[in-house]
Amino acid sequence: MLYAVRNEQGQITSLSAHPVENSTVADITDPDVISFLSSNNETESPQELLEKSDLEVSRIIEDLIDLLISKQTILFTDLPEAAQQKLLTRKLARSAYHVDDNDKPVIENSILGDDDTILF
Repeated sequence: MLYAVRNEQGQITSLSAHPVENSTVADITDPDVISFLSSNNETESPQELLEKSDLEVSRIIEDLIDLLISKQTILFTDLPEAAQQKLLTRKLARSAYHVDDNDKPVIENSILGDDDTILF
């Protein structure tokens, strides 16, 4: 269940999965809830919010995988070949948006170590 705390003007100031002081039960489809959850102040449907957060979460997972590889907790080559391909493709696409002072693409934090080899 979802609980909302509202200010004196009736606007939602916080949401919680558990009841807190001065909270009332709220519905995810309530326009006030949708407005509160919308980071860009545009009204989005719950489905649109989920799709947007899916994209953000996938970026977090990519960064987590990079971190685990850099700390040698896992090896890139331990991942299934399909996952390796997808990660490399996304890494290349992300690097295309990062340029140095001379407008040249910069690839940072390569997920491949010096000893790693990818065979196709």
